[in-house]
Amino acid sequence: MKPFLVLLACCCALAAPLRAQQSWEQALRQMPVSMDTAINRDNCIALFLTAFQSNDVVKALVFLPAVSDDFYLLNRDRPKLNLRADNLLSAVAALTNATAVRATFKPPFLLLHLERDQIEPNVVAKHRPTAERLKGQCDVTHPVWTDMHWQRLQPIIHTAMNVEVLPAGPSRKAWHFARHNLAAWNLGDWEVLLALSLTGNTMVTVQKERLVFELRKTGKLVH
Repeated sequence: MKPFLVLLACCCALAAPLRAQQSWEQALRQMPVSMDTAINRDNCIALFLTAFQSNDVVKALVFLPAVSDDFYLLNRDRPKLNLRADNLLSAVAALTNATAVRATFKPPFLLLHLERDQIEPNVVAKHRPTAERLKGQCDVTHPVWTDMHWQRLQPIIHTAMNVEVLPAGPSRKAWHFARHNLAAWNLGDWEVLLALSLTGNTMVTVQKERLVFELRKTGKLVH
C-alpha cells in the first residue's frame, strides 16, 4: 500500500502545475473590452491591441499583414460587422466566427491571421555575439503599434536596441513593408524582432551591431 501512496503523491505533485497553468483563452478572458463600442473591420485592430494586458501566458498579440489588407482594402465596403464583446477572448471568437480571420497561439504570441499569411517568423543570426546580446535584453517593454509605418518604427528600434537598423526610415526599400500591428508586454529584444518579422512581412538579418530588414521571401525560421 505504501508504494501506491507514494506514487499517488508524485502524480498529484506533477498534476498541480498543470492545473495551475493558465491557457491563452483564460488569459484573454480576463481582459475587458467595452460593450459600448461595436467591433468592425475599421476599428477592431486598434480595439484589440489597446485591450491586450500583461499576463503570464501570451506576451504579444500580433496581427499579420493579410488581416489589415482584407479589412482596409479588400472588404472595406462590406456591411458592418457590429460585433459586441465584454472581454478580449469573446471579441476574438466573434471576429473569427464572422470573418476569415484565424487565431493561432504560437507561444509566446497569439497570432490573428488569414490562411495566406506566413505564421513562422524569419530572423537570421549572422553575427552570434549581437544575436546573444539581443536575446539577453528587454528594451521595448510595452509596445502598442497600430498601423505603424516603417518610417516611424525604424528610429524606435534603432534607439531602443542601440543598433544600426536598415533600411533607413524613408528608404524606397521599405515601401512594401506591411504596416505593423502588435501589442506586447515584457518581450525580449529578440522576441520583438520575431514579432516584427511576422507583422511586417519581413526577414530580419542580424549582423554585427546591425539589423537588416527586407521584404520576406520564405516562411522559414532560422536561429
